[in-house]
Amino acid sequence: MKISAMKKFKPVFYPDSVAVVGASKDARKFGYLCLKSLVNSEFQGSIYPINPGSSEILGLQSYPSIKSIPAKVDLAIIVVPAELVPSVLQECSHKGIKGAVIITAGFKEAEGFLGAELQDEARHIADNADIKIIGPNTFGMFNTHADLNASFTPLLSTMPQGDISFVSQSGGMCHTVSYLALDDGIGLDKVLSLGNRCNVDFADILEFLGEDLHTRAIAMYIEGIDNPRSLVEAAKKVVRKKPVVAYKIGKSQTASRAAYSHTGSLAGNYELYDAALRQAGVLMVNDSVELLDTAKALAFCPPAQGRRIAFCSPVAGPGIVSADCGQGHGLTIAEFSAATREKIEAILPPRTFRMNPLDMAFARDLDMWQEILMTIINDPGVDAMLIFFVKQEFFDSIIGGVVELLIDLLKTYMKPIVMCLISPRDIFVKEKAKLQKNRIPVYQTPERAVRALAALVKYSKMRQSSGIQVLQAQPTDI
Repeated sequence: MKISAMKKFKPVFYPDSVAVVGASKDARKFGYLCLKSLVNSEFQGSIYPINPGSSEILGLQSYPSIKSIPAKVDLAIIVVPAELVPSVLQECSHKGIKGAVIITAGFKEAEGFLGAELQDEARHIADNADIKIIGPNTFGMFNTHADLNASFTPLLSTMPQGDISFVSQSGGMCHTVSYLALDDGIGLDKVLSLGNRCNVDFADILEFLGEDLHTRAIAMYIEGIDNPRSLVEAAKKVVRKKPVVAYKIGKSQTASRAAYSHTGSLAGNYELYDAALRQAGVLMVNDSVELLDTAKALAFCPPAQGRRIAFCSPVAGPGIVSADCGQGHGLTIAEFSAATREKIEAILPPRTFRMNPLDMAFARDLDMWQEILMTIINDPGVDAMLIFFVKQEFFDSIIGGVVELLIDLLKTYMKPIVMCLISPRDIFVKEKAKLQKNRIPVYQTPERAVRALAALVKYSKMRQSSGIQVLQAQPTDI
């Protein structure tokens, strides 16, 4: 009988107990940082530091070895020199541990044959014991829905819960995307660096995240792929359930060489991989900001029933830019019905542009915003709305009401609503947080908002053409 991916990876992502092999009192060492990450994340299970030279670390009883732990252990975080890792995995095998995060570097990515041999030996031991390995040569991983930070970055214990999961070969890119999310005021679900991919690869994690109920959208950063066919086949299955977004590097020879020295994998022919992943239904992006922007729209928004977009802005320029940019990304400027036009013309003065993109410069009270936006979203020719709000003194008094209005419109009509808040970063912080907690993604520029909305429309169309019902993202009150 086939074992589900969720069951295979439960000891890794949802453990009841964790051992840190190589735990240290030295704040400069990974063994200290990994243990501190676990403690800071307020992990509810048992934590077992392993260090034969210490009886207590960070207030926790320390043990000389894995076998000396007087209880069952699900996950081992391994932070010892590479040459000791195989013997540690043997101890894990005897203890019945089924998950391992190997932080240690010096394996396949290192020059010479010793590193590759050590990785082969580690894989052989793990496969025989059915141990799933994240790494080696990884920053680790975290799962906000299990209060688990199994990485060497304690700061990431502050990550709020979210429903975007990110899988990467690079620990540095895990930090990049995680810090972008924290700065954006959104949470993430699971973030992990596969590193050298000893016996767990992209396809395995995709299958797991496809089954994981906390994950709504999956983002990937890919350097090299040893078995591209398995990734493509896994992606074909997963995209039928939830969206997958990928950022693949390797356009230049320099990047290809760097990727091999980084995680021991050749980047391969970029164009072939890009085409294969697109054909599998993966949405491809060109940078890390676009990766998170796209995943956010896909995780937050209900599906778009078409590509007809209403652009509404109190300042004309951003609305014009977004409409122009939208057409370049395959979106259509929605044509308002006669009834909609009649209502808008009765609300706004003749000297404003009352077509799409709609100039709302003279809509300076909340009642006007409510009449206009309710009229537009109720138009059967509008599939989604992109709303702009700009920091200007005469609009400040209505921003709170606009936020509540948009949340109510989303709940009522379940059409995608994307917002572009144009202001310095430290303004409208509370408003932005409330919108995003209620599944209205917020962006700082028209171009970013349009790219994300275009990806949502593309994925929705793909799902509709496959004949599969798109999962509805439900707004959640604060």
